[in-house]
Amino acid sequence: MAEVNGGALLARCLANEGVRFVFGLPSPEIDPLFAALEEHRIRLVPFRHESAGAHMAEGLYKTTGQVAVVVGNPGPGSANLVGGVITARHEGVPMVAITSQHRLGIVYPSLPSTFQGQDQLDVFKPVVKWGGPIFSWDRIPDVVRVAFREMWTGRPGPVHIELPAPVLYATGDGSTVRVSPPKAYRAPLPESSDARIAEVADLLAGAARPLVIAGSGVDRAEANEELLALVDRLGCPVLTSMAGRAVRPLDHPNAVYGLGAGGDLAKRQADVVLILGSRLGNLDLPYDKYWGDPATQRIVQIDIDPRHIGVTRPVAIGIVADVKQALGTLAAALQSRPRPTPAAFLADCRRAADEWWQKQMRVVESWKGPGLHPAHVVQSIGKAFGRDAIYVTDGGFTSLWAYWFLPPTRPRSYLSILELGMLGTGVPSALGAKLGNPGRDVVCVTGDGAAGFHFMEMQSAAREHAKITVVVFAEGSWSMEVPNELMLYGKNFGTEMGTVRWDVVAKGLGCEGMYAESLAEVDAALARARDVPGPVVICVRTDRAANLGVAPDPGMRFAEVYQGPM
Repeated sequence: MAEVNGGALLARCLANEGVRFVFGLPSPEIDPLFAALEEHRIRLVPFRHESAGAHMAEGLYKTTGQVAVVVGNPGPGSANLVGGVITARHEGVPMVAITSQHRLGIVYPSLPSTFQGQDQLDVFKPVVKWGGPIFSWDRIPDVVRVAFREMWTGRPGPVHIELPAPVLYATGDGSTVRVSPPKAYRAPLPESSDARIAEVADLLAGAARPLVIAGSGVDRAEANEELLALVDRLGCPVLTSMAGRAVRPLDHPNAVYGLGAGGDLAKRQADVVLILGSRLGNLDLPYDKYWGDPATQRIVQIDIDPRHIGVTRPVAIGIVADVKQALGTLAAALQSRPRPTPAAFLADCRRAADEWWQKQMRVVESWKGPGLHPAHVVQSIGKAFGRDAIYVTDGGFTSLWAYWFLPPTRPRSYLSILELGMLGTGVPSALGAKLGNPGRDVVCVTGDGAAGFHFMEMQSAAREHAKITVVVFAEGSWSMEVPNELMLYGKNFGTEMGTVRWDVVAKGLGCEGMYAESLAEVDAALARARDVPGPVVICVRTDRAANLGVAPDPGMRFAEVYQGPM
């Protein structure tokens, strides 16, 4: 084999791991890698900010399961990347963060005299699962293997590889290094034992009122079919975490909205609760007031990450395993056991959920204007794009209205900030989702505050010919902060953003821009957007009072996420 430089060898290793996208900006320190990508059928996607690149990788993974590489160049570039990597760490998104570095004579340590220099390994250490440098050409395959092994061990997450420029420019004989297929050095995901699954099957088969709660881990494990088969077998309610909206259709006959009266009834009266792929975080209100007696309620939790077991609710059985495998084994074990008959329990929960919903959402039905209610706009978006689209939501109240009123979706097709809560992920995540799903509609629903963080990536969408539709709810305010300030101080401060015509900005970035102030104009713009070949931004002038008009009970529950039980 001919001599190859470190960039070409690294590209070969990344392609071997299934990488098809690298998000990054050129720089002399990283150029040998970028020059070799096309030969290995890896697409380079430049961005306007490194954190946005990480969010592109996030959108790609959450909708396809594909892992991408995100590059931060020396000093400022690597610093910019940190925020996006923190999001990936918190949300279980695997990605390879590669930081390029200067020549060895001026770094390790990076002295004050080094232009664009910093000790990047120290910066990234707290926010990745694993990180390490590569100091010689021949170690590139070895360190890449370590990084990918660590990335996929347990709950996926970001890893960090640092590459000083001389390593990428160095050359060697490619035949002298081993680039092994992943199955040659990575073990399968952990599997549940038959004995533990038998215990779970006995509990569920003997339950009078079983309940299943599913999180986004079901989506990531691609265990959606197994989940629905289980709840059909049990005939029980199925709730989802806030982050797990897409794991089962909203209109499934066993589905119950988890953060209302129906979910309360289910959690309080269930004698056996099976939690799948969820850490049951504060967004899901794991407080005693919403649950049954811990002394008698039996909770089983199955998760790929041992740190998630029993974090907020005491468990009777905790299993660290791949959710898909565990559900498959559980289904087989239940076949030889009696089928539970909790039909009345399911009916009671659904009835309570429906009554609660109708009461709480009267604020939407009763809205007569004159301005646009964000929920009405969300409903129009759902009618225009339907349940086969990928929806990416971003913002404060905007994320809640979208959560409540967008249609049911397919698995891995609803992305939101309702995990870490990082504003600004919407536009770049939508672009990443579109790159991985070129044949599907991708729609980003975002508030104007959130849109401002990475709106420049609309220019990236235009450059990459990525047809995404972004609907910006524009009212010129950090509206979610308004109620607390008024309640405590009787005034608002720092919440006024001013008016931005996002459609006009979009046109300057090479996108189609549209503006709407009425529901008829919204519907017309959405219809036009379907026919535009490139990216579209629709700026919708929503009403601030309507956006603030969340019903008291849902509003109180969201406040409890921050304040604790009230």
